[in-house]
Amino acid sequence: MIKKGFRRLLHVIENMNLTARLAIMTGMISIPFLLLSAFLLVMLSSVGASYDSIAQNVTRANIYNIHFKEDMDSVMYQMIARSLGKNEVGAVVSMTNPDTMIDQAQASFNMLEKSSSSPEAAQAAARLCKLLKTLRTHVDDIDASVKQTGSYEENMERLETDIRIITELIQERITEYISYETKSMGEIREQTLSQRRRVVRMAAVIFVLVLCISAIFVVLITRSITRPVHKLCDAAEEIGQGHLDTRIHIASGNELSVVGESFNRMAQQITILIEDIREEQIYNRNMEQKLLQAQINPHFLYNTLDNILWLSEAGRKEEVQALVMSLSQFFRTTLSGGRDIITLREEISHVEAYLQIQKFRYQDILSYEIDVPQDLMEVHVIKMTLQPIVENALYHGIKNKRGMGLLTITAFEENSFVCIRVSDNGIGMKEEDLQKVQEMVNGIRPPEEDNTGFGLANAAQRLRLNFGEAYRIQIESVYGEGTSVTVYNPKELPENRNFGSIGSEEHGS
Repeated sequence: MIKKGFRRLLHVIENMNLTARLAIMTGMISIPFLLLSAFLLVMLSSVGASYDSIAQNVTRANIYNIHFKEDMDSVMYQMIARSLGKNEVGAVVSMTNPDTMIDQAQASFNMLEKSSSSPEAAQAAARLCKLLKTLRTHVDDIDASVKQTGSYEENMERLETDIRIITELIQERITEYISYETKSMGEIREQTLSQRRRVVRMAAVIFVLVLCISAIFVVLITRSITRPVHKLCDAAEEIGQGHLDTRIHIASGNELSVVGESFNRMAQQITILIEDIREEQIYNRNMEQKLLQAQINPHFLYNTLDNILWLSEAGRKEEVQALVMSLSQFFRTTLSGGRDIITLREEISHVEAYLQIQKFRYQDILSYEIDVPQDLMEVHVIKMTLQPIVENALYHGIKNKRGMGLLTITAFEENSFVCIRVSDNGIGMKEEDLQKVQEMVNGIRPPEEDNTGFGLANAAQRLRLNFGEAYRIQIESVYGEGTSVTVYNPKELPENRNFGSIGSEEHGS
């Protein structure tokens, strides 16, 4: 039952907006403590007011307890001894008029009677007021006797039997009043201690209740906020790992549900965009590769056909036949059934056909060697990767150096690469020219206007487009000694890449 109610309360909270949840949580924590604090302040204020009132009464009464009897006895003695009226004592002996003293005391004790904290103290104040009236009567009698030049002995007797006895009684009543007020102060102190104990117990109970209720609401509200946030985080992590079909459901009509719906729409949109981008990249890569392959210099074909015509006119049929077979092999690999990726065996066959054709034209300066291990012949390479490099070695290296030139093609494994190296002993390159060509190959610098370095840059760009940035062409050259170009090709085709049709085909003769 409790668990069911807990779930129902959680469902109600989850349907609230975040502002309402935070307001409830703040209220559950702050309002009970504010009420408890207000109660304690009111209680302390009430106790403090009672203490202040009693302390003021005691202080005021204590003033008369100390000075009133002495002052009244002294002024009455001066009146009798000097035969002065009560209105003359101020001018002659610089003492307060007895009537003024009695008026001030009567006003104070009338006020104390009203503000007393107990009935006993009020009664004591009332008796004091009556004694002050009696004292006034005897002061008037002595004042009248002094004015009529009454007997000194009679007035002194009145002072002893009337005035001093009454002032003694007044002092006793003041002490009585002070004792009553002091007793009330003790009772208030006891009540305060008792109230404080009750308040402490009540505050402890309220604190525990408020703490429990607040803890429940804080847990519910925090859970109602953090659980959807955790769902969002988990979903974002899933999408970050490539699970683009991840979706979340937040069953509430507040801000977090809006965020969840927006997240789902965003994930769906990302999926669509990624698919569009993937298709566009595949299309662009294929189109760019086709365009790059279409940029192979057609002059080679024209020159070869001219050679065939020249040999035919010279009646050298066997050489014409060999040249035509090499040209057929060259273009068979060039076309290769529309495939972009072929085996290294096919690429070597393609390059060898090219070199045989070129050897008819440059037989006095060109010789070549091919040394590729059989276990690497089935490695996949990009079609027409080596031909531009071999062509560049022939036209820019060997042709520019006197004497017979040697071009070698080797292959070897290095870490995760299969390295295919084309070396020549041609003229080589100066350091600044080598740097320019390497920058062209790396895609940093565009080819020169005379297309210097275009073939190498073309091959390197197709290598990056198909396999990624890690796969490259590295050039080393020493001027006057020769050049070495190394193609860093993968041992195996990278995953998650579309290379089109891959495979071998049967070639006719």
